[in-house]
Amino acid sequence: MNSETVVAVVIPFYQREKGILTRALRSVFAQDIAGDVRLKIVIVDDASPVSPAGEIDSITFDPGQQIELIVQENGGPGAARNRALAALDPAEVSFVAFLDSDDEWKADHLRKAIATLSAAPDYDFYFCDHTRFNTDKSWFEESEIFQKWTKGEISPAPDRVPGLENIYQMPSRLAFSAFLTEYLSQTSTVVYRFSKFPEARFDTDLRSAGEDHMLWITLARKAGVAVFSTECNVICGQGVNIYFSAFDWNLPQTVDRYGYLVVFLTKLKRNFEIEQPDKQMIEARLAKFSKVYAYLLARSMAKGRAPNRTLLSKIFKLDPARILSLPLSLALMLKDKRSGNWDW
Repeated sequence: MNSETVVAVVIPFYQREKGILTRALRSVFAQDIAGDVRLKIVIVDDASPVSPAGEIDSITFDPGQQIELIVQENGGPGAARNRALAALDPAEVSFVAFLDSDDEWKADHLRKAIATLSAAPDYDFYFCDHTRFNTDKSWFEESEIFQKWTKGEISPAPDRVPGLENIYQMPSRLAFSAFLTEYLSQTSTVVYRFSKFPEARFDTDLRSAGEDHMLWITLARKAGVAVFSTECNVICGQGVNIYFSAFDWNLPQTVDRYGYLVVFLTKLKRNFEIEQPDKQMIEARLAKFSKVYAYLLARSMAKGRAPNRTLLSKIFKLDPARILSLPLSLALMLKDKRSGNWDW
């Protein structure tokens, strides 16, 4: 009987600088894993300006491990990850771990993730804390909900998992509400039970904002229990990043980011049964982002830029009234600006 555990490592690749993927792969093959754990690394070249082939060839690794390279037309990170997931056999692969090509894992990341998920049959979805190149604080240290949990300011809160150091658990209901409130798990920190959720995919309609967050919300909702580690076992690097390149209000991609946030929140309302007060929170965010989107769209068009018709079409199909109410949203945004009542 074959008792090995197969972990698929999914890496979407689109970079303009050589050497980034090499660092990521070295961190994968430096993992302190048991002898009965086999890695299946699936790299999807999303029409990257820099080819991954040379960097893959430069890596020396145990022949018991496997690297598969898939090449596709550019579709964004979600589409690339989906391509990798579609290539996996749930009868073979027990767990999927994501790693962005500009990130690195600490040596015990996979060992701790697998040990945690294997501790109980309903532990389905794992993530951990991480650090980022541009800040001294970890993600959890900057998270409002994590700080409130730590200080005992909100209840219920995650419980410690007995026998596992720095590991906490959240039943599905609590995890779902927490992920609605905040983006808790950066993609490279996530490991989940693929054999239980082989059909889970990223929503490529949300390419500029929310495609990974939507999947984490979905998994949190479907999982028996979500578990996380407060240890920083992932280091996020600096490479091509759609999300972090769209914060300058003078850039067209920032206009689109707010539009996709409107799509994201609208889909949340349509796809899930959400209870109060989470429903109120989502409605408030939707109103806020609609105002910002209307303002930035009008500002961009005043500069002679054509609107993203594909994005407008997506919003219209989801909520025609949202498009028709954009002039009102713009008026409300201008009113907020004049009164100084804004915190964008």
